[in-house]
Amino acid sequence: MKGTKKSAGAYAGLLVGLLAIVSLGLYMVYGTSADGLMVTAIPVMLGVIVLTEAVLFFLDNDWLPVLVAALSAACFGLFAYTPPETIGSIVDYYQNIVMFGNPEKFGLIVAVLAVMLLMMIVAIAACFMRRTKKVQE
Repeated sequence: MKGTKKSAGAYAGLLVGLLAIVSLGLYMVYGTSADGLMVTAIPVMLGVIVLTEAVLFFLDNDWLPVLVAALSAACFGLFAYTPPETIGSIVDYYQNIVMFGNPEKFGLIVAVLAVMLLMMIVAIAACFMRRTKKVQE
């Protein structure tokens, strides 16, 4: 009887999904903390990542991991670039002023960036891993 067993790629995908959920939670705290910080595309993309990884755990596909890696990179880049207050808050923190953003949000911004960066790296690595291995019984 032949079957399949999950391999490292499937568990890397689960980690990507978990990191997307953590990113979503952190981003919602950040995005709702002031007017103009929420970029609607980011929570939508993170939600698509979570759903895609849930599907990929049960269905082996070669192209969906590439979509997940692209979406995770887009989330990271979009958060770092938009809105300008995000970069402004980092600059203000290091310059010890309040001019372009809110330096009090520095820790939250770094946390979101770190989790999204880790998610992106794991998602890219998961593209090169098998999700299932054949088992002969």
